[in-house]
Amino acid sequence: MSRALTAAEQKVLEALTVRVERIVALGTAAELAGTTVLNGPGPVPDYTVFHRRFSLLARRMREVRFVVREDLPATMGASTVISDGPAPSVLEIQVRPGMVGPGTRSLTTRALTLVHELSHSLPEGLTHPVKDYAYRTGWAWGHLPAVLAQANADTYAEAAALLVERDEKAWGRYQVLGRVAAQRGRLVKRARTTTLGAALAWLDILVNRAWVRANDCTGFARLTFSEAKWNTPEWSVWKHHARLLGLEQWLAAGGFIAERSLRAGAVGLRTGDQAVLDELFSYLGELKNSVDRIDPLPVESGDRIEYDPATGALRIPRTVVNRGPLELADLVLDALVAATATTQAARRFAARARELVHTLANEDRPEEREAVAALRTGFATVPAVQPTADQWATLAIELQAAVLEDVRTRWEGLHASVPEVAAMPEEVDRKVLGDLAASLAADVDLVRALNGRVPVPSPFVTSLIGLLDGMTPYLVKADAGQRTALAKLRGGLGELH
Repeated sequence: MSRALTAAEQKVLEALTVRVERIVALGTAAELAGTTVLNGPGPVPDYTVFHRRFSLLARRMREVRFVVREDLPATMGASTVISDGPAPSVLEIQVRPGMVGPGTRSLTTRALTLVHELSHSLPEGLTHPVKDYAYRTGWAWGHLPAVLAQANADTYAEAAALLVERDEKAWGRYQVLGRVAAQRGRLVKRARTTTLGAALAWLDILVNRAWVRANDCTGFARLTFSEAKWNTPEWSVWKHHARLLGLEQWLAAGGFIAERSLRAGAVGLRTGDQAVLDELFSYLGELKNSVDRIDPLPVESGDRIEYDPATGALRIPRTVVNRGPLELADLVLDALVAATATTQAARRFAARARELVHTLANEDRPEEREAVAALRTGFATVPAVQPTADQWATLAIELQAAVLEDVRTRWEGLHASVPEVAAMPEEVDRKVLGDLAASLAADVDLVRALNGRVPVPSPFVTSLIGLLDGMTPYLVKADAGQRTALAKLRGGLGELH
């Protein structure tokens, strides 16, 4: 359930509003074009529509209603709620409590999340054209043609991040870095060697849209219709309802649920069948999380792709990659399904998981369905290619090197910012330093795992130790309990020499 903002939260929201207004003011037509956020596949982009939409975000910040929803998933900082029907309208933007909580350090980061949500709220005619096709954290980023990139919510967040970085002269502070971004960039550069990058991009889009559609199904499952209304065709002019009913009927034909029935004068699904659709959404969430965690590992031997759910490692034999992106994406999907088939959420759906994903995506909301169909056509035109043994082995090394370089870049950024954070007057801002050892430990575990594939260069390890030593006094001062963990991290890095 949602609630109104408290007086303290309203004050933070006002500070966020001012921050969003400042970011939008930076977005002149020339500055936005300079971000190159629309420069995906296809012709040179025109930034006219994107600039017009971006310039409206600050106004929308003061027009829409904000509420706090404490049960939003942890992966969502906020969510835009738009009404159903032939003339939809923005009802509210729901935010997690932390979005309007105390502290100033993360105001810009929070403002970027709101830029994403505000872009969803932009009305044009009877539609809200900005959707979710690709995320800055995912494999599909950079694979959208301009016409879809300008209708993609995270494109607005990325443009905003780049504008602020340029304004603050702080490259990399607000962009999304990390392993996926690093490996994604390397695969884009090797597009003539392998279709793996395009396959992961298509899989990311496909599973995300299926996950969104499964969520739509859970909401529709709880709607009931009077017997009189059910027996007339009027309600079905809402196209998304007609497709959702079709999905229910398809799931019923497959034995997953029973069709809607009349009870007490209302036509609806049984409670147990509503629960099945909740389970389906949960399962698609598991698959989506698996896609996000993919760590591609090109290998020479083997005859099938294998996924390790514990580490995210996706073992990809060279002999199976001589395929176009669509076919290769399905092989990767099959590997994810096989690796997660024993989980509780998967037991009901794993046997037909590929069919479920494709059916949900094919029966998407009308606008998104048309856009994704165009993306599918584009990926279908990418020809299959067979890398040589040397090319495949080199790619494996390059993917590892990209991850190592990303770790060093992020640690260098932390090394520069930790003293600044430590000097902040508000305790709530400094609190982030007390959690940093755990984040650094995840990177050290990643480096150690990579060292098990190809030895990590000694100078790289030395550089990380130096950066860790520089941060340690500030982190221990913020939380003395981190001393042991930091010493353990240093020892773990030392073992790699």
